[in-house]
Amino acid sequence: MSTKVKLPVTAASGQLCPVSGVWKNKGTFTTTITISEKTTMPEYCGVKVVWILLYQC
Repeated sequence: MSTKVKLPVTAASGQLCPVSGVWKNKGTFTTTITISEKTTMPEYCGVKVVWILLYQC
């Protein structure tokens, strides 16, 4: 059984993902990604960004 986290959870590009789930980047142009816990958070369009957890999976 997984433990639910309190939102908001954020992680910057280059950091390890703290929680598996669907993430959206902050900024004017955004995208969503599904990423697993302990995976390195990616850049978006070659730029370091801050990611916000939308849904925990």
